[in-house]
Amino acid sequence: MPPWYVHTVFNLVVFIPLLLFLKIFSLELILLILAWGVLIDLDHLPYFIYKLRTVNFSKIMKYANQEYTLDRPHFYPFHTIEFFIIFSIALYLKNFDLTLTLLLLTGLFHLALDSTRHYIIHRNFSWLRHYSSIYYFFKKYM
Repeated sequence: MPPWYVHTVFNLVVFIPLLLFLKIFSLELILLILAWGVLIDLDHLPYFIYKLRTVNFSKIMKYANQEYTLDRPHFYPFHTIEFFIIFSIALYLKNFDLTLTLLLLTGLFHLALDSTRHYIIHRNFSWLRHYSSIYYFFKKYM
């Protein structure tokens, strides 16, 4: 099953009951949560294009499925600790806006799913270094 399906199903399973419990359920919020679950993975695209040196969609999708199957972590900006820190600061500055709060929770849930999958497959925490912009840039440029 492709990763975006996994994230979509898990987002629905977790967030529909949460929204119902909080009495804030709406189709707009569900669509927003689902869209963000897909959009957060768009940061994979530049890596795949760079790695393959092509924008051929079918080649990119084939490579993306191989990477998912092998579960090789890479640096993706929307999957970093620093991204979520900046997101949290924006959330604080917007007085914990409901929409941003749901997007933050969805993103953290996404990160938790990716991390759990990696741990189950590899039984290690090697993915952690790829989830930090600071580590990535120091390793690459220092």
